[in-house]
Amino acid sequence: MPRRRPGRVRAEQWQRQRPTRQTAITGLSPPALAEVARVERSRNHLWPGVTAESVRVWREFARDPYGSPWGEYEDRGCGVWECCGSPFEARQFLDAVIHGMSRRRARELRLLVDRLDSSN
Repeated sequence: MPRRRPGRVRAEQWQRQRPTRQTAITGLSPPALAEVARVERSRNHLWPGVTAESVRVWREFARDPYGSPWGEYEDRGCGVWECCGSPFEARQFLDAVIHGMSRRRARELRLLVDRLDSSN
């Protein structure tokens, strides 16, 4: 019986599908992004891409020149994450990811979030 070529064997094997949603957060190193993706996959209350979305929502809230500090935001938006994205819920997601990461990688994300906090 003839032997099949290794390239053909590899081509016939099932290829693992990569997640369609990539985590892209400006200011984080590739190892930190990999750690974020690992935390998002390993926690039940998180999903792939939630950290990037949370950073976007928190950044918009923190940099809004006409937005008021914490108190009056409750009147804006519908409160549903998939529709408007609550910045307070985004901040909770960021805290959950930071606490799930290793100290070294969490430092990068914490620095990014602290800069946004201080701009508010």
